[in-house]
Amino acid sequence: MKKVVIVFSLVISVFVYTAVVLASSEHSPAVIEGKVIKAIKIEQKAQADVDSWAEEKNRILTEIQHLKYRSQWLEFQTKKYRGYIAEQQDILRDLTRKKEEIDKIKMNLEPFLERIYQRLQGFVAGDLQFLHEERTGRLEFLRSSLDDYRVKLSEKLRRVLEALQVEANYGRSIGKTEGVLSLGGEKREVNFIRVGRLSLFFISEDHKKAGYLVKETGKWKLLDRKYAKELSKAIEMAERKRAIELVDLPVGKWKNASSAGREAKKQ
Repeated sequence: MKKVVIVFSLVISVFVYTAVVLASSEHSPAVIEGKVIKAIKIEQKAQADVDSWAEEKNRILTEIQHLKYRSQWLEFQTKKYRGYIAEQQDILRDLTRKKEEIDKIKMNLEPFLERIYQRLQGFVAGDLQFLHEERTGRLEFLRSSLDDYRVKLSEKLRRVLEALQVEANYGRSIGKTEGVLSLGGEKREVNFIRVGRLSLFFISEDHKKAGYLVKETGKWKLLDRKYAKELSKAIEMAERKRAIELVDLPVGKWKNASSAGREAKKQ
C-alpha cells in the first residue's frame, strides 16, 4: 500500500513537472521525454535508498535489542559465576587449613606411634606369659613396620591399632593351647587354658592333674582335683563346644612377670 502511494505520488510529480516544462520551454517533445524519464529514475533511486535505509535501520534496531538481551544474560552469568568462584575459594581455604592440620598431625603421629609401641612392648613383657611366639612375632613385625620408610604413615597407624586390638581381645577371651609340661620330673602332654589375662592354667590329658602358673615365680602350682572339672568346662568354652558360663577357678591379680613362666614351657 505504501509503495502504491509512493508510485502514485511519483506519477503526479512527473506530470506536474512535464506540464511546467511544456509550458515554459521551447524544447522538443523528445528532449522533454528524456528529462521526464531522468527525473523518474532519480525519484526511483531516492525511493530505493529510503527503503534500503529503512531496512538497515530495522536490522540495526534488531541487533541492538539482541545485544541488549545478550548483555543482560552475560551480566547474570557473571554474577552467578562470581558466586561459584567465591564458594570455591572458601572450599580451597578450608582444604588448605585441613592440609595444614594433617601436616601437623603427621609430624606428631610418628613419634606418638613410637611411644605406643614402647608401651605395648613393655606391657607384653610384664604381662602374663602366654602365646609367647605369636605375641613377640607381632611386636617384631610392628617394629620393622615402624622402621620401614616405604610403609605409609597411615598403614603404620593401622598396624599399631590392629596390634592394640588383638592385645585388648586377649583380656576378654578364653584361650586353649597344647604343649608339654614337666611335672615332678616327668614330661606330660597337657592343655594350657588362659582365662583373659588373669590366669594361666594347665590340665593333663587324663584330666587327673591341674594347676596354675604363679606369675611371681614363674613356677606351676598344682590345684585340687575339683578344679579339673571346671577347667574341662573352660576348654570346651574355648573350643566353642559349650556356651559361655561361670566357672569356679582361682584367679587373681599378679604384680610381676617372669620369662620362666611362658605359656607352653615346651621342651
